[in-house]
Amino acid sequence: MSEVIFVRHGESEMNEKGVYCGWSDSPLTPKGIIQAQAVSKKLADERIDLIISSNLDRCLVTAEIINRFHDKRIIQESELKEIHFGKWEGLSYKDICREFYEEEKMWREDYIGFKIPEGESLLQMHKRVNNVFNKIIEDYHEKKILIVAHSGVIRSILSQRICGSIEGYWKFKIENCGIARIQFMDDFPVLIGINQ
Repeated sequence: MSEVIFVRHGESEMNEKGVYCGWSDSPLTPKGIIQAQAVSKKLADERIDLIISSNLDRCLVTAEIINRFHDKRIIQESELKEIHFGKWEGLSYKDICREFYEEEKMWREDYIGFKIPEGESLLQMHKRVNNVFNKIIEDYHEKKILIVAHSGVIRSILSQRICGSIEGYWKFKIENCGIARIQFMDDFPVLIGINQ
């Protein structure tokens, strides 16, 4: 049996501002550092075989704080980055509605397939993330893996593994430094915790 523990990064400065943050590097806030320290204590006594992190700073710093109790090499994985918001990076939803009125309307009508200007669609991110997750599961079978990533990434993986498709994407709320867990009984995934 293998198990994957997902941790979303701590609160970032762009989270605090309420703006869209995909591929931008946004440092953790003081609150985010406290959140990371708290989740590190929750996981301190876990046997973790492997730590994989998005290569964006907010995830790497969170992973490094957790790793103080485990002393593992952190594997950086660029394919675990958040959705690329393109021209919407750093904007609030209100800003997007004002500056990209037509595009926002198209996004609402097709939130899965619409490609954000100079960014990517949810479907593109979903395929990217689940392709690399499938490889992780194959390469590290029977291991307990910690993945530090982004809310969209974790939702995408949970949607695919638990709901069977991208359609379940918005059924999962992923909090900053919340812990989600999937255990694999052979190839059968079981969600055993979320936002712990």
